[in-house]
Amino acid sequence: MRGSYDPCTERHSTVYYNRPEVQRSLHANVTSINYTWSTCSDTINDHWEDSPRSMLPIYKELIAAHLRIWVFSSLCVALHVTVALKQVGGWSHVYQGLTLVVIRGAGHEVPLHRPRRALILFQHFLHGKPMPSVPTNGSMM
Repeated sequence: MRGSYDPCTERHSTVYYNRPEVQRSLHANVTSINYTWSTCSDTINDHWEDSPRSMLPIYKELIAAHLRIWVFSSLCVALHVTVALKQVGGWSHVYQGLTLVVIRGAGHEVPLHRPRRALILFQHFLHGKPMPSVPTNGSMM
């Protein structure tokens, strides 16, 4: 379903990630848990107690270690305009070693709902480049 949302994505991923050979290759389920993998698992969510109240201390520690940190989401806030695909694709803002990137119109699953914009984000992060702010030579890359 190129270019459109596949409502069966969750079903496909559930079947795929429960395949024994996939779990072996990912070193997953090494303890042979007695329930199947599922997206947004209630089994996990009902017992998840180790999530920090705030990520700020963790971000500060990572920044102090001089690591590149990019936090991306789909919130609609006006920071620095990022042009992607010849339209405003989102915003980014760099602050003391932390880059905040907002992808316009993606929902909480950016790579699923805006794959081209997510690809641009990941390519720029992996190559150590800032997010593009204007098209160059008719292209964003």
